[in-house]
Amino acid sequence: MLPDDAQTFWETEYHQELARRALRLMQAEFAPTTWRACWETVVQGRPTGEVAAELGISENAVYVAKCRVIRRLRQELIGLVE
Repeated sequence: MLPDDAQTFWETEYHQELARRALRLMQAEFAPTTWRACWETVVQGRPTGEVAAELGISENAVYVAKCRVIRRLRQELIGLVE
């Protein structure tokens, strides 16, 4: 691995770990359905309609949940990833 490649690798790993820690801490801030709607669509890559049907909510509610969680994650990470 070249020095630049190694640095890029470690920076990526660092940013991913920051995001994982922030997500674990933030999970308690959201209703279970909100959290799961975001997790299933963003992390697991599942289709919005499928997640909505499984959770008994509208597809729009899934989009709103995802936006709320991601907005909060950005707030949590601001300044840490500069």
